[in-house]
Amino acid sequence: MIWSLMIATGVFTFGTRFVMLTGIFGKRLPAWLIEALGFVPIAVLTAIIVPTVLIDPVSQNFSILDNPRLLAALIAIAVALTTRQVITTIGAGLATLWVLKWLA
Repeated sequence: MIWSLMIATGVFTFGTRFVMLTGIFGKRLPAWLIEALGFVPIAVLTAIIVPTVLIDPVSQNFSILDNPRLLAALIAIAVALTTRQVITTIGAGLATLWVLKWLA
């Protein structure tokens, strides 16, 4: 079962890339697809970041109260909105998390 799943996903991945590189379809993607692809980065980042922030790694439970990761994420969001700098945002979030863990 595992091998068939691995082979199927490999064939699917190869097929999607092969079709786009060979020029079987026209050179331009449809406008609706280009518009939909604009939402992919935010959807992927949300799926990665939200569980990391809201789920306690020790108990594996949803945690809002007494959650230093949530406060650090909120401060990082505020810094991102004000400075628009990635390194400053990462630094502020990490420093906040470190201080909150150190004080706890």
